[in-house]
Amino acid sequence: MFAITHTFKRFPIRASTAIAAALLCVSIGTAAPKAPRVQTGPDAEITYDGLHRVDRTVMDAAWVKPDLDLTGYTKLIVASGGVSFRDVRPTNSRRATEFPVQEQDKERLRQILREEFVEELEKLDRYEFVSEPGPDVLVLVGAVIDVVSSVPPDRAGRGGVYLSSVGQATLVIELRDSQTNEVLTRAADRRAADAPFAFEASAPMAWSQVRRLAKSWAGLVRRGLEDFNGV
Repeated sequence: MFAITHTFKRFPIRASTAIAAALLCVSIGTAAPKAPRVQTGPDAEITYDGLHRVDRTVMDAAWVKPDLDLTGYTKLIVASGGVSFRDVRPTNSRRATEFPVQEQDKERLRQILREEFVEELEKLDRYEFVSEPGPDVLVLVGAVIDVVSSVPPDRAGRGGVYLSSVGQATLVIELRDSQTNEVLTRAADRRAADAPFAFEASAPMAWSQVRRLAKSWAGLVRRGLEDFNGV
């Protein structure tokens, strides 16, 4: 989830080159109206590394080892896959709906993500945060990718532009065994930083929606880690 290697309070954030996907397959799916279902049989969608597609989760896409059991894991390493941005060309067109994220805003986005995930993950009771692999240690690799802004950079904060969303991004996460590096679960979720009503574009309002989205994602991750017991 975080782009910069650092240590925050009591748990380490370690850099990672993996920018794949995610953890929250079945556990987070328990919040869905119907129970999640792992695909099996000859028609099952199976990834190259042996993960089975999970249907009916609250994530956009999720995969899991069909025999996964996390009860033996008691410790957690949190690793960063970074934040990446969609390559959007600047434009003055009034019809444009996507805009590049300004350099000064990229770092602020990383900071907000870092703050919200740190705050949520520190609430975890199930896992002890560590920095070294072990037989009972999971690695959580997270990234936010394909970030794009819906706010015209030359109009933001000047009024006259009304928006219902300030942009979109995709959260991608993996849970891995710390010793074998085997991917145990994977999921991805794309969401917009939406407001419940159209608002006049301004920097404070835009950033409040970004923080709202980050807080929502962080809460999903924490609840998933607390509740995941297998499939």
